[in-house]
Amino acid sequence: MAPAEGMLESRATLGEGRHKFVANRWWSGRAAAQSAAENWPRGTERVDLVALLLLAALTLLYATVVGELARLWANDPYAGHGMFVPAYSALLLWFDRRRLATIPRRREPAGALLVLTALALLALGRWADSIAVQGLSIVIALAGWVLWRFGARRLRAAAFPIGFLALMLPLPRTVVDRITLDVQTFHAGFSSVVLELAGVPHVQRGIYIELPTTTLSVAEGCNGLRFLMALVTLAAAFAQASQRTTGRRLLLVAVAVPLAVVANGLRVSALCLAAYQMGPQAAAGLTHYSIGKALWAGTLAVLGLIGMLLRRGGRSTPPRDA
Repeated sequence: MAPAEGMLESRATLGEGRHKFVANRWWSGRAAAQSAAENWPRGTERVDLVALLLLAALTLLYATVVGELARLWANDPYAGHGMFVPAYSALLLWFDRRRLATIPRRREPAGALLVLTALALLALGRWADSIAVQGLSIVIALAGWVLWRFGARRLRAAAFPIGFLALMLPLPRTVVDRITLDVQTFHAGFSSVVLELAGVPHVQRGIYIELPTTTLSVAEGCNGLRFLMALVTLAAAFAQASQRTTGRRLLLVAVAVPLAVVANGLRVSALCLAAYQMGPQAAAGLTHYSIGKALWAGTLAVLGLIGMLLRRGGRSTPPRDA
């Protein structure tokens, strides 16, 4: 019986030790939680609440500007590309949300100055009746809010999605009115050179091209500015997704500008050749539409090819972000 009693006593002692161990673990965990709560920066919750209230106030303040931009995207031929921009920025931020969350957060008071600058720009835009200036203030206000709440490191990490929003703004009508005649004349001259190389008899007078059977004019809708804005926007999105360094991304966007100019010049030239071969009706209707879509598709293909070549050319160097 003696050994059995010893075993019972040892088991009781062991059970008591386990209870004490669990109790000590529980009390130590509670003490750690209390210590963490005491060491948590005071005012953090208050600052977060203020940041959310500021974001809500900015959303309400810019609601009319966003509504005006949406109306322009639907009706202004020089702004149609804009509706693609906010969706793409939001998609980038969503896919990158986990990486952004790992970046340490450090609030920067300078962000508040950026927000105030944006509000001043908003007031200036309303006074000048400029939707472009008001839209630009949205981008600056968003950058300032991110800087104030999350810090410079997160703002740098989200720089492209935020900066990309600037491309949602339409070309100011004053700029379009000032340059459109020169752009039309340039494309008429471009087409004249192509027709000369093709041996087509013609005379160019400003924006007019006189063919033996008809006279064509490079209308405002054919000035290529819409084509240019849309291609630059797509090139920026494609460059961010396909290129490894900032330098190559900027190069791809820069290439999109002359590419758009040449493509639109070729489109006008093709319409002139079609009118010469098929008659004046070829400059409008289905032929006009088909030539335009074919040149657009070809331009995208060339842009994609250039992007692929740039990406392959950068494989010899380790991936990095400039």
